[in-house]
Amino acid sequence: MTSPTNPFGRLTAVAFDTWRLSLQVTETMVASQAVIGARMRMLGAGMGDSRKIPFAEFGRLIPEKTSAFGKANAGASRALAGKHAVTDLKAALIDDGMTMLDWWERSLSVASAWWLPIHAQATANARRLSA
Repeated sequence: MTSPTNPFGRLTAVAFDTWRLSLQVTETMVASQAVIGARMRMLGAGMGDSRKIPFAEFGRLIPEKTSAFGKANAGASRALAGKHAVTDLKAALIDDGMTMLDWWERSLSVASAWWLPIHAQATANARRLSA
């Protein structure tokens, strides 16, 4: 989707993008709790008989987190590289509302790019473990 050029359109787009990011953060937190609960039940089932512990599932913990955070950092770096920097936030607040809007758009694009892989991994794990 192309970004609107008029200030009201840009502000509206930023508001919806902020809302979308907050939903992704919430979904990630809910999915994380579901994954933790499922893995704790698996571990609890194996406490009496160690043959019941799903070592393959527990072997996924570190590699999947490393992969998700690596992708998150790469996405945020790409988002940072594609935008110009607002060097003085105080001046942006005082001088020009459009400069402040540029800063907010840039911050939101970096946060969204960072959060997307983590959200994808957490929700995929929750779907997989709930099946």
